Amino acid sequence: MRLPDRRLLITIVALPFVAACSLTDSETRSAVPTPTAVTRQANPRATSVPMSNPRRAVAAPTENSAAPSTNETARLADAPGIGQNQGMSVPAVVRSVQGGVVEIITETRQGQGGTGSGFIIDKNANIITNNHVIEGATRITVVLNGNRIARARLVGTDPLTDVAVVRIENRDITVAKLGDSDKLQIGEPVVAIGSALGLRGGPTVTTGVISATKRVELEPAGDPQSPADDIALYDLIQTDTAINPGNSGGPLVNARGEVIGVNTLGQRMTESGVPVQGINFAVSINTARSVAQELIQTGEVEYPYLGVEASFLTPQQAIREGIPYTPGQRIGTVLPNLPAAEAGLREGDIITGINGTRIEDESTFTLLLRQNDPGDRVTLTVRRNGQEREVEVTLGRRPAER
Repeated sequence: MRLPDRRLLITIVALPFVAACSLTDSETRSAVPTPTAVTRQANPRATSVPMSNPRRAVAAPTENSAAPSTNETARLADAPGIGQNQGMSVPAVVRSVQGGVVEIITETRQGQGGTGSGFIIDKNANIITNNHVIEGATRITVVLNGNRIARARLVGTDPLTDVAVVRIENRDITVAKLGDSDKLQIGEPVVAIGSALGLRGGPTVTTGVISATKRVELEPAGDPQSPADDIALYDLIQTDTAINPGNSGGPLVNARGEVIGVNTLGQRMTESGVPVQGINFAVSINTARSVAQELIQTGEVEYPYLGVEASFLTPQQAIREGIPYTPGQRIGTVLPNLPAAEAGLREGDIITGINGTRIEDESTFTLLLRQNDPGDRVTLTVRRNGQEREVEVTLGRRPAER
């Protein structure tokens, strides 16, 4: 089955630098700053990536030791980017969260390193950042608000969501207040805070709006010749807020001063060279919080697994292929001797629901899977040859190599 080939140049937003700390304005995972062409719908991993189970995760504390006062919270917006009756002004939002935002500086055995961002999520000084910020690092240093420096140790990473957790011993900290990304509204104002370009003098603040939610985009694996290794990130928040190299891992904040996303990706141009403006992505805080808490508790993330390679069937794809449009995950490959094969699923089947909940967008399939554990039995609604049927599947455990 041939899937459409929609290519964009997409860049991750950690900032590399060499041992002499000469910063560049390019962005990549390695010291070689080359943006990577990626394929969105054509990559089967975009929908076959099962997620961590939030039932095993304990919600991260949301206390904020630098919470704004009642009077400040009640103050209506008086700055660009935050409309009337939407919440605090931009300066008030920044004051409420900046104490919990950190810069993360990494070093590798090769003498290379980089800088990114993060934010403190609990009183134990656990810090959420991106996996690509600390990947391959042998030394991690955190710069706290007020230019206080602390060594950090790695708690755990999850490349499949690009979430990582590091921890410092310093207890004189401010905890960022976490929001609920499931309650986001398209068009609501947001603020991004982070170490853009590694500029001296503290974090950079930019503003914008929520452009879309529950997006799925590919994160380049670092090798343009190996697009199959790209990671499909799910439940992403799209925003026009400026996100630049060095912003990776930093918070996307709503008008109430709550972190609702982890800034991760930016699209810069199409493969044909047409510039793209205002298309940036953040991992939703509900996904990041769930993964982070599992990393804190166990050091790893466990995934349920169907054993299919599939992609969400879009109206555009249905039109191009001349097939009826049915929202859902269309199976491209059924891997042998795995749960989907044992349940009788076939190439071309469209999974339209899980346990009675319909799949209406690219992220829903994965979000529904992550509500289950390996070994759980789920009921899939499957459309085949124009007819829907119920198929029961016992979920497996995702192999480490996939």
